[in-house]
Amino acid sequence: MAEINIQTTPKKATIRAYSPKQVVNKKRVIYEFTEKWKESFGCPEKCAKWIVWGQSFSGKSSFMFQLCNYLTDYGKIDYNSIEEGNTQTVADKIMKHGLLDKDGKFRILDRVPVDDLMLRLKRKKSAEFAVIDSIQHSRMSKEFYLRMADTMKNKSLLFVSHAKGLNPAGDLAMHIRYDVDIKIHVVGFIAHVDSRYGGCKPFIIWEDGAKKYWGKKYSMVRDGKYWPGLKK
Repeated sequence: MAEINIQTTPKKATIRAYSPKQVVNKKRVIYEFTEKWKESFGCPEKCAKWIVWGQSFSGKSSFMFQLCNYLTDYGKIDYNSIEEGNTQTVADKIMKHGLLDKDGKFRILDRVPVDDLMLRLKRKKSAEFAVIDSIQHSRMSKEFYLRMADTMKNKSLLFVSHAKGLNPAGDLAMHIRYDVDIKIHVVGFIAHVDSRYGGCKPFIIWEDGAKKYWGKKYSMVRDGKYWPGLKK
């Protein structure tokens, strides 16, 4: 083993320790969700990180645009449409989910590289919410994700992922799943929610579609008594 040169050993970083009162009394930006949104997601902090995953045609995109519509009550949103871009399918979702009149609150970014997105979010008066859709098309590394999460602590970051079976697809998406504060798995037009901020009631994205998909299991899924792969 090589001998350590004491003279070149870097200085130790200053460690900031907080008393319990300092932690409790810290001023935080809390989004006071209401009604069905609070029942499912609680009241998230401004710095919350989210992941939404599901198979194609499961209701994942519909959920994201419904969520974005609601989040415009709390701030501006940059929706980085890396997978679909500025296309007719995205235009259809904007019109279907009531975002056409959200100018100044909701912006679609057309396949913007994630490093450019991070620079955009560092500007003054930038968006409070940033959506990356999708993780798989972003080509970001785990190291970039960690750097982004560390430097964007005053933003809400929302990641959309493909699914492989019941899990997010790929190592990075799985890492993000375990790291984030709000985890949303979409199957058959219902979102199963795990949130550090409370709530956690299943979110119905499209009732008629969910009833058709789940059949006799619909009421159990709606009431949180059944979800694929989970034991109650």
